[in-house]
Amino acid sequence: MKHLLQCRPLQIAHNTEEVTMPEETDSSKILLKIRKASMGLSTAMKIDAIVVVDPVGYYNMEYKSKYEIAKAVGAINWYFQNQNKNLILFTPGRIGTSSPELGVPTTFADISEFKMICEVSEVAAGYMPELSYGSHIFQDLVEAGILYGAIFQNETTITYQPEMLRGYQNILGDILPASDIEKIGDILRVYAVWDEECYLYHDIREETMMCSFIL
Repeated sequence: MKHLLQCRPLQIAHNTEEVTMPEETDSSKILLKIRKASMGLSTAMKIDAIVVVDPVGYYNMEYKSKYEIAKAVGAINWYFQNQNKNLILFTPGRIGTSSPELGVPTTFADISEFKMICEVSEVAAGYMPELSYGSHIFQDLVEAGILYGAIFQNETTITYQPEMLRGYQNILGDILPASDIEKIGDILRVYAVWDEECYLYHDIREETMMCSFIL
């Protein structure tokens, strides 16, 4: 019996930008800071919208309903297409998995407009980031220049405060129909921060990523 093996060459980009992390004077303004748990080139960019999938809420969904979250993430992705907005996605477990109990089962086409994908661990729900360096989705992230971060519940995560986003406008109702909001509105949120001074920094040399509002 013969088997076909598809080999895809690893894409390697060379970093040309130097990034200086801002001084931290107010920890309450820092949404995320991680070390040695990120991938991508060094960059600094203003963020316009932040999409959050609640890990515990997602865990408590019925198995078949979890696909609704993947569908909604795709709808958000295409809603922002050609709008020249910088988006971040925080999602539990493994993005792009074929097993919804391990994470949100999106395809790459569902997340192609995001500038950064951040997988969030949640021990209580059993979610753990695990990006496969041999997978097609890894290659897609590299080729598209999408940053990747993993939020573990250990020393690599210095700060992660998703609760601070609750003070910003949730525009999910502008994107999805009311019938979908009723089903998933407590689990998925889209925070509009384009009127705020929210920035994402990634320093590949220091292996540090931070997302913060003006400090």
